Amino acid sequence: MPLKMAHFCAYAAALGLSLLSNANLCTAAEDHFRGKTLSIYTGASAGDGYDVYARLLAMHYQRYIPGSPTIVIRNMPGAGSLKAANYIYEIAPKDGTAMGTVGGGTATADLFKSKGVRFDPRYYAWIGSMNAEVGLVLAWKTIPIDRIDDLFHRELLVGGGGPTSGNVVFAHVMNKVLGTRFKLIAGYKSTGDIALAIERGELEGTASYHYSSIITSKPDWIANREVKVLLQDSLRAHSLFPDVPVVLDLAKTSDQRSILELVFARQEMGRPFMLPPGTPPELVTLLRRAFNAAMQDPQLITDAKRQRLDLNRPMTGEDIHRLIDRLYTFPADIVAKAADATGENAAEGSIDER
Repeated sequence: MPLKMAHFCAYAAALGLSLLSNANLCTAAEDHFRGKTLSIYTGASAGDGYDVYARLLAMHYQRYIPGSPTIVIRNMPGAGSLKAANYIYEIAPKDGTAMGTVGGGTATADLFKSKGVRFDPRYYAWIGSMNAEVGLVLAWKTIPIDRIDDLFHRELLVGGGGPTSGNVVFAHVMNKVLGTRFKLIAGYKSTGDIALAIERGELEGTASYHYSSIITSKPDWIANREVKVLLQDSLRAHSLFPDVPVVLDLAKTSDQRSILELVFARQEMGRPFMLPPGTPPELVTLLRRAFNAAMQDPQLITDAKRQRLDLNRPMTGEDIHRLIDRLYTFPADIVAKAADATGENAAEGSIDER
């Protein structure tokens, strides 16, 4: 058995597959992928977050796919990552050679009736996610706000991007659902521009700055206590901030909690990968197992640390499906309130911008 195929087959065997089924699957897959190219379509431009994570995965993923296909990153930016999400759903080949990586907002875009959405996320074949995103609510060190409760009594001047950017959507949701007092100035072109405005004193903070972005662009902010971390925009706390509350901690009613869970569920699948609906199940299974194995590869983990890429709580494809299926069980009135709070049902289509 060739060494590269052995990587995958040994991993599959460790999961408890029978030797016969394991060998049959590996042999068929090697025949299928040998000499082919696996294209990963990223809903972002070269150098943006999804592109960087996809390139990290591609460096190691090939070793765990029987047949060792060539892996090529193809950038498809547009409307956040909506263009790529629609392409994978409607057009991409269903033979395991086309994969997408898009925004976590894909989970609720159909539920919230975002404009331009032509997919139902339940029917993608989800492969896995490289991390869970944790947005941080930050106040600059000189601002007289020390904890999130202060934002119910004092305004915090924050910057945001486009209408569907997390730093805009999350501010609106927390104001409307919880009664916080974020005073938002939107229209900044990037989180980098927002960060510069905070340092210049033009803004007092931000309603969401992803930790995965901070450690690559502004690592000194937290290390040197240039900012105060008030809240985590996520369903669960990051391991580095165990004492900082998460947004669900602010809910006072079951309706508030449900609305927040719907809105912030996208954070759980921060860097997801998926195949088109209709991809043969055996190929889905193989590529999922290869993804899981690659995410445990010591060299991938080392490379991520070197590039300052956060791998906090990766998800399996099966876990993503369970998450999305749960979101579709929420009552219609809760879904409508969540969609209204985000404003995504009125804004031009976009499912992420980072």
